[in-house]
Parts: sequence; structure tokens; C-alpha cells
Amino acid sequence: MKSGLRQQAILLPILVLLSLGDSGSPQNSSTPSQTQRFYYTLSQQAITSAGVYDSNGHLIRVLWQMQPTSAGKHTATWNGLDMGDQPAPPGRYHLLVAANFCVYRNVGVIGNSGLPPNAQGHTPASILCVATDQEGNIYTANGWDEAGADFKKWDKYGHSVYDAHFQIRNGKPNGIPYAIAVDKDYLYCTVGGWASPPWNERQQVERFRLSDGQEVPFSGQHLVDGHIQIYEWPSHLLPQNVPPDEAELLKTPLRGIAVDQQNLFVTDLLGNRVWRFDKESGDLLGSFSVPTPRAIAVDPQGHVWVSAEKHEIRVYSATGQQLAVPIHDLSEAVEIAFSPLNKLYVADTGAGQVKIYAIHGLKARRIGALGQKAKAGDRAPDRFFHLTGIAIAPDGSIITTQKEPISGARLAKWSPNGKLQWEQWCTEFVSLGINAPDSPTLFLSMSGHLFHLDDFEHGKSRYVADGLNDPVLYHSDVHGVPRILTFQGRRFLFLPTGDGVQVYRLEGHVLHLAALVGGRDPDATGKSHYWQQPHPSPPQQWTWHDQHGTGHPQMNEILWFKPPGKGTVNVFGMDVDDQGNIWFANLDTHSIWELPKGRLDTHGNPTYDWAKAHEVIPHDVSSLGFDPTMAQRADDGSIYALGWSHTWPSPPNNPFWMGGTTLVRFDKLGRRLWAVPLPEVCPGICFLPGGGCLAGGGRSANIYHYTSNGLLVGKMAPGAAMGNQSGWFDNHACVAVTHNPLDHGWDVFAEDDYVDRIAWYRIEGKIALVNGDSVIVADSLKRPSHETQ
Repeated sequence: MKSGLRQQAILLPILVLLSLGDSGSPQNSSTPSQTQRFYYTLSQQAITSAGVYDSNGHLIRVLWQMQPTSAGKHTATWNGLDMGDQPAPPGRYHLLVAANFCVYRNVGVIGNSGLPPNAQGHTPASILCVATDQEGNIYTANGWDEAGADFKKWDKYGHSVYDAHFQIRNGKPNGIPYAIAVDKDYLYCTVGGWASPPWNERQQVERFRLSDGQEVPFSGQHLVDGHIQIYEWPSHLLPQNVPPDEAELLKTPLRGIAVDQQNLFVTDLLGNRVWRFDKESGDLLGSFSVPTPRAIAVDPQGHVWVSAEKHEIRVYSATGQQLAVPIHDLSEAVEIAFSPLNKLYVADTGAGQVKIYAIHGLKARRIGALGQKAKAGDRAPDRFFHLTGIAIAPDGSIITTQKEPISGARLAKWSPNGKLQWEQWCTEFVSLGINAPDSPTLFLSMSGHLFHLDDFEHGKSRYVADGLNDPVLYHSDVHGVPRILTFQGRRFLFLPTGDGVQVYRLEGHVLHLAALVGGRDPDATGKSHYWQQPHPSPPQQWTWHDQHGTGHPQMNEILWFKPPGKGTVNVFGMDVDDQGNIWFANLDTHSIWELPKGRLDTHGNPTYDWAKAHEVIPHDVSSLGFDPTMAQRADDGSIYALGWSHTWPSPPNNPFWMGGTTLVRFDKLGRRLWAVPLPEVCPGICFLPGGGCLAGGGRSANIYHYTSNGLLVGKMAPGAAMGNQSGWFDNHACVAVTHNPLDHGWDVFAEDDYVDRIAWYRIEGKIALVNGDSVIVADSLKRPSHETQ
């Protein structure tokens, strides 16, 4: 078994260090030379970093970082300046050299089944609709996809063939697709533009060549950019007092699309009708009224079958004459499809089933079903949380798409008799996860998905369950590092989201909401102002714990500290230490705060009270001018913080507003030990159990490794296991790390929203830290014109 990472105070004879002045002995002169020399010897080659420290162990100056150094005797020099290029004050100083013998490996990914492991092969996090062609290839409309797979073609075996390559997301209008259909030549998508000029929520139908996915505008003369446009600003046309969930559907109302030899049919939820266009020119041929139409398909005889009022399927002629209502026992039909054997398959998301009907003329007889409604803890592929699509291949195979709670999608292919043939799945988007210190094979993601880490050496993981019930309240954007902690034998997942923390109790494969520390997003009702409310919630501070064992907060159970409009805390995110205490940077006071965990309630759940929150590290008024955005207390009691500073300010046009240029460590009493500039703007950090810190680089997706002494000693970057590819880190929850007691290595996890997954790295090896003898600096030290290292 490999040895893990060890950070040692002395490691001999690998490294022998002497710290001497120019004369070969410590200096104590009123006129010392401008440059102090240090001599050290390496008995073997190493990657080294070094810094000068004062008698209290404070880092004064970094001399070099991550420098390959040969075996033998070496000389290092210091010009007497501190990190701010100011002369160091009088005192005794020593040199510390770190020799890094660690191995950094990208061993795997978690949360995406796509192969190859890159953007081309990935499974999108959102799959909204599915269709098949006459050869059995599969096409999906994928909503928002960071890597530009607006739609995607898969072969009959589930392998990626091509995708939209940003043609919709970066097209006209710039937007996302949400319904799809194909014929022998073309792929058709309904598209919703963004709710801002110049896209103006345009609701259009666009056409692409089936052979290669390239855009082919319709040939008609009265189109917009070659597309069929049905709406602009549909949100301005919504009925009054429409429920929020229905309003979201009505803003993108073109939910169904079907084609036959001549016609292109499009359902319109907002207009309560079906539109009929010439599929070559895009010219309007007519329309007919259908109440709340959504799913649509054309049978071999040319009849148009449409879902109406969620629970019915109605049959119309191509010109709109209603012919029959053969099905009226559905919960919510979202897509329908015919098989070659004249069967009708209905994706009934309300029932969590694919319902199967035998068709005789205009009559339908229920003959079976595939799957059942999923519950928390389910993983079996025929358990459906949210069915989004159904398609039937020429050989009668069944293709289903589904949405997972919080985040993720599954595409599955079944034999005609309902046996799973293969599946592709994604569970994560803008997510992170962590494994349990006392059970390192258990991995929980911030989306509430459970995995088993089967092979730490090769990064193999197994998707176990969806842990959260659906619908899920009290969830927003992730804004801190998750933690798994155990109290009184019960395991809890701490998820910093929005401007609070959500705590879930794990029982088997099910996550039960146990406690909440809340602010404005989500607010005390569970509403997220980003997506569910037209205006932001007012500032507020509240907490809740599951005192009655229901897992469902009631308003009369909320403990208010500051009611709506009175809140006084403004944060980008929060973090939890190994005792369950919450740490955060208060953006209004420019200081670091702690909200301590209270007693466990009668059900063993942690409790919190905003009245006990207190400032630990005040506003920095020193010349550094450190302004924190993120803070974590490490297992040794020291505090690592990320933020901006006067010395290293935010660069121009910086997109990482939540991050920082400056990494600082404080001791357990809040006294600053060191501050260093980061190699680039980093949105997030995570302390290493046992000593040190990791910082995630925004643009590069590099993970930088710092010792507890503030020395940058190594970095990790996406490797072959990730297809050498990653997106930006743009979240406080960009990197997490645990120490693995199985083999004493470190497991590092990182956000990768570009390819919809969580990266998995391993650190194994050791770092040698050696203190040298002291050198004395006097008052008359002058600043040289340049620094020699």
C-alpha cells in the first residue's frame, strides 16, 4: 500500500540546511550587507520552495516556489525585503526550505458516464426531449449545456456521435433547445431565447442537417434568421395569477414537435393550439385549438395525437378536426411516440411510468407499463423521478430520458420487453462532493447523489442512489465546501448553499433534512430568489432544526434572529469546520465570523442560533488591507482565508468576483501568520487535514498546494482521466479534500461544470520541511535596486 502525504519538521539526510551570513556566521552588525546568503545541501534531487521567516514563525518573504533543484550544495540569497517589497524590520530571521516528494495524479471523475471523458463524449446534465431516426440513432435536446451540446446525436449503442457545438447557445437567438424531432433528412428543435435584448425570449423552430448536425435554415421568405418564430417576450403574455411552476413552462411554450411527409406540427402551451408549418419552407399552413397541448406524435395513417389538459390524449386530423379522445387516465403526459407495431408509448411523468397502449384505429387499450415513480434512495434505472422524454427505435426498443432531483439526467435504452440495454447518465452540474473520514468509500455530492468509491488507485466509482426526495426545497447555488460529520453515531452532510448551510441526516441511502442556517437565498419559505421569485428576498437571518422529526420545516418552527428586511450579514458562502461550527467572511464588515454549533436536539440533529454568531478576526487596517471573501478553520484550529488586499488587488475585468488574489493563514487566536499572493485569481480554497491548504485557480482549473508555512509546493491539473479538459473554477465550492485512512493518501475533489462532473485527484508522498539557523537583520539594511535569488 502506498504511503500518503507527510509534512515533516526534519527529514535527514535527504536535506541538510545551513543558514549563514556573508561571513559564514550569523550577522549582528549595524551595517549589514544588502544581501543575506543561505547555504543548504540536498542529498537527492527534489522540487523545492523556500521562504524567510521571523522568530515568531511569520513568513516574511517567499524566495522561490516549485523549483527543480539538483542534489548537492546550493546558495540562496535574500535581499531583506518582505512580501510587500518593504524592508523587513530589525530582528532574527531564518530560512525554511520545503522539499516536495509528492505525486499528484488525476485518477478519475465522478458523476458522468460519458466516454471518452471529455466534452465530446460527456452526458449533458439536462436532457429535455428525445427522438430516433430510421437507423436507430438517438437525438436529445439538452437545454443548457456548458460545453455547447445543445443537442446531441448518439448511436444505437449509446456512443456519442456529434453535438450542436454551440450552434443554438451562440446562435440567433442565443438560447437553449427544449423539444426535438427528426425525419430522414433533418433535425428540428424548438428554441427559447434569453430574457434580454436582443434575444427577447424569442420562441422559434430551427432546423439542422441530420448527417452532420449543421444548421440549415428554412427556405421561406417570412422568417427570422431563417427560423420559424412563434413568440417574442412570451413572459409578457402570461395569464394573471398563474402558479410559478406553470409560468416557467409557459415562458417556453413550444413543448412538442412532430413531422410527417409534408407537415411540421408544434404544440403551443401558451396559445392553447397546435401550429402546422410546411417542413421545407417553414411557411404557416394553419393551426387548431387544443387545451394545454404538450406531447404530440403522428401515427402511420397521418392522424395527429396530442396530449391535452395533462391527462388526456386526443386525436385530430392534420387540419385540426377532432376525431377521438382514446386516452383519459394520465397524470401528466410530456412526450408520446409510436412503435412500428402500432403501439403508443406515453411518458407520464406524474405517474413516473411509461404507459403502453395497443392502438386499433382511433382506439387505445392499455397493455402495460415500464417503471414506477422513484423515491429518495432509489437508483434502479426504471425508477423515474421526472420522465422528460420517450422515443421508439425501428426495432421496437424503448428510449427514455429523465431528470434527477437537484441536478442531472439519464438516457436509457430498453429492449421491446423492457430490459435495460444501456444507460448514460450525469448527476452533477456546478457541484462538488466529499467522502466520509470514518467511511472513505462513501461519497456524497452536493446534488444529493451517493457514490461508492471502489478503487482509490485507479479512480473507480459506482453510482449508488439519489438521496433526496423530489421536489426539493431549501436548495440554491453551492457556495462552500461540503462536509460529512458524525454526531452520536449519526452521519450528517453539511451543504453550504446560497447564503446559508443545509444539513442532511443520512439514513441508509436517504438524506433527511435535519437543520438549516438561513438567509435570503433560499429564504425561510424555501424560495430561491434567483429562479423562483421575480424580486430578491429581503435580507434576513433565521435557523431551523428538525425538532419534530418530520424533515419538513414549518413557518412556526423557524427561529428568527433578524426578520425579512432586517438582516445584517452579507456573504458569498459559508464553510463548516470538523466540529460543525460555521465560518464565513462578512462582506459588510470585511471581517471573519463564526456561528458555533449548539447542542444536539432530541433527535440528534445539530442546532444553531444566529444570536451566538461573533466576529473572530476584525477588519484588517494594516498595510496589507486584507478583505476576506471565504474563511475556513482547519483541524489544528488555525484559519485559512481567501480574499483581496491592497498589496494584491483584484485585476481589471476579473470575472471571479467571489474569489481572491490573496491567501492568508491566522493562528487559532486570529493572529496573522502569513499572507501570500496566489498564482492567479482563485475562487475557492480548502484546508488539508494535517496541515496546509489547496487553492483552485479560476481560469486554469489548476489546484495549488500550499504548506502550512505558506509555501507553494505543487499543483494538480486535469489529466487523461478527464480528457485533459476542464472548465473554469467559478465557485467557492471548487475544491475539497479528505485524508484517506485506508492508505494515508489524500483524496482531492474539484468542480468541473464544463463537462458536468466532479474531478478526482490523489496526492501521495511526503514533504520535508527543515528549519535553518538564524540570521540577524539590523536597522540600516538598505533596499537594493533588484533582488537576487
